[in-house]
Amino acid sequence: MPGRGSIRTQSRIATGVSFDIKGAPFAGLMEWHPRPGEAFTVSTPDGRLFRARLTELCADFASMTAFEEMGAVAEGPEILLMQALPEKERMETIIQKATELGVSTILPFKSEKSISLEELDSRQKRSHNWAGIARKAAKQSRRSDIPEIKAYRPFEEALSEAKDCGLKLLLWEGAQIYLKDLLARTALPVTSATILTGPEGGFSDREIKAAVESGFTGVSLGSRVLRTETAAIFATGLLRYELGG
Repeated sequence: MPGRGSIRTQSRIATGVSFDIKGAPFAGLMEWHPRPGEAFTVSTPDGRLFRARLTELCADFASMTAFEEMGAVAEGPEILLMQALPEKERMETIIQKATELGVSTILPFKSEKSISLEELDSRQKRSHNWAGIARKAAKQSRRSDIPEIKAYRPFEEALSEAKDCGLKLLLWEGAQIYLKDLLARTALPVTSATILTGPEGGFSDREIKAAVESGFTGVSLGSRVLRTETAAIFATGLLRYELGG
């Protein structure tokens, strides 16, 4: 399923071919704040990716010219990364790297041991621009869409976002199985996966119980104690490597 800001042609194209973007794909293009001369990744109905340069930008359509074929759209699960809000500017790092790794959706939430959004805003010299960070990272990594940044919410509400997800992973140092081992025995294909990452102090016992009761499987990333941003990035990368995409 195409994500936010998805740029899709309505017909087949080839290198050197010029084409117009209209309707919903044009609305997707505008999510990128485009400028003539910029290059974007465009997907086609037959599942291929091209690099195309924006040559003309009008009120209701844009003209582009394809200059490089990138191959087929990568197969893999849609990943929802649910992240307990970290201190300082670590959320920006998580959004940047998760975007580069192909995460579809990022959802920040309030955990019992995490900082609140109000506290984070009061401590930062500038307000966060999570959508802008995702957009820049998507451009840099040549994605054809931009991950959705969900609204910050309480832990219990965050859990409900994953109710229809196929694979639900709780990053927990007390888990009895390593993430790599669980993925190795997971039946393919996996169409959707959720990674639930806690704050620096970890999840409370109540939160772990609630997550397990919501269908999450606790997994360990190994014996080392990782920062929350390292855990989120490592788990996402391993998921992509093992399950594709």
